[in-house]
Amino acid sequence: MTTSPAADLARRAATAPHATALSWDGGRMTYRELDLTARAAADRLHAATCPEAPADPLAAADPFAATASRAGAHFPPGSLVTLRLSPGPDAVAMLLGVWKAGHVAVPLHERLTAAEVTRAHQIVNPALHVNPALHVNSTLHIDNSGLHFGPLSAVPAGVIAFLLTSGSSGAPKALGFTRAAFAASASAVTRRLGLTADDRWGLCLSLGHIGGLSLVVRAVMNGSAVRLWPSFDARAVVRSILDGEVTHLAIVPVMLRKILECLRGERVPASLRCVLVGGAAAPRALLDEAWRAGLPIATTWGMTETASQVATAPPELARRLPGTVGRPLHGVEVRTEPGGNLSVRGPTLASAVIRGPGTRPEALETDAGGWFATRDLGRIDENGLVWIEGREDAIIVSGGLNVSPREVERVIEGLPGVVEAVVFGVPDEEWGEVVVAVVARDRRGTGAAEGPSGDLTTAAVDRHCRESLVRGRCPSHIVVVDELPRTWTGKVMRARVVVRFGTDTESLKT
Repeated sequence: MTTSPAADLARRAATAPHATALSWDGGRMTYRELDLTARAAADRLHAATCPEAPADPLAAADPFAATASRAGAHFPPGSLVTLRLSPGPDAVAMLLGVWKAGHVAVPLHERLTAAEVTRAHQIVNPALHVNPALHVNSTLHIDNSGLHFGPLSAVPAGVIAFLLTSGSSGAPKALGFTRAAFAASASAVTRRLGLTADDRWGLCLSLGHIGGLSLVVRAVMNGSAVRLWPSFDARAVVRSILDGEVTHLAIVPVMLRKILECLRGERVPASLRCVLVGGAAAPRALLDEAWRAGLPIATTWGMTETASQVATAPPELARRLPGTVGRPLHGVEVRTEPGGNLSVRGPTLASAVIRGPGTRPEALETDAGGWFATRDLGRIDENGLVWIEGREDAIIVSGGLNVSPREVERVIEGLPGVVEAVVFGVPDEEWGEVVVAVVARDRRGTGAAEGPSGDLTTAAVDRHCRESLVRGRCPSHIVVVDELPRTWTGKVMRARVVVRFGTDTESLKT
């Protein structure tokens, strides 16, 4: 049977049975208790896959499962199991139970809609689905193309989990990981951040997000504790920080902003050792605010394809050299290609990818040397530090001038009253492309660039850009909005912004 984090859990239960594995409001679970609960979850999954298993009378009420099941079907170890569960002790135990049963886990974000879950099922074609009420249901295994998947197709050797990408810049796909990839990531992050079994990680990210899944797996491998909340609640997280319940957090920038709003000048205790911020580029103004509040911010660069982090700047380095994401983690290599493209090589890379409905798992695309092209742009300085500068597919060519959207976004985000900006190019007969900026205002009503009504004005954004950028890089069209569309993981849905605001530029002229 393929090795999985279930084996790490069993070892942890044997060597430190009374150590805290999970905690939540009003509850605690030791590693021994978590191991027993995961075994019970594995038994439930086994019962659901046996021919003699009775039908679950509650399955019909599950809007996230298929409307029919295979009567008497038996799904062998290695079958795909999707889980749409809110972070909690039962969810973590069920995830580990999937691995104890020898299956392949496919955790989904708990806030996915029924249509989004259906789409996920079309991509991975699971044998079983675990719904929010912890009911285990069989699912259909045929898509519109007539192809059968799930237990009827071979999962690549060693793959223990598939995770869907967020789809922030395109259609989601599923990436497959081995236990070795998770272990390499856990070891490298442990080494970089000096983690120990005494750490208490706050789980703010979904198990359907690589940051959340890798956090739980790393905790089991390291023997540290995980603090759980039913969903991200900035007030609850701040209470746990102030009470000394957590030593580490892993969050995305939008979560950091909400945490800062709730801190309201409270002194951050020394027990909080690290706040890992990744998933998207954090505006410099946001990081400055976090440092002023006393938060030990560590900046990081990673992606689903690399089982989480690629490079990480610990708090001291991140504060000393704002903007860097630090050096590559131990065992991970990063190099720059012509044009500034960044490629990654190392043991944390995904082993397989399912690109969409009707496609079978295939190897992650790398070159002959094993390098994966990230499509992120950046540089590596003389000290080996990585600096991220944008996306390859986002470069705008206006009048022969190459414009980096991230460069323009950083300038706009330095203007008081701005939360975040999305910059992109649209076709133009004269210039080839022109620059468009969609700017989210700070709805708290602070900032020096406000109009008479207290709103950020397009004129103020335009003036600020012209003072900071050469004319060819200044946005020709600017629109100010209350908020930007985001995925459940907190990433801005750039493709949706482009569709919404890039089709009628005449209405957006300043």
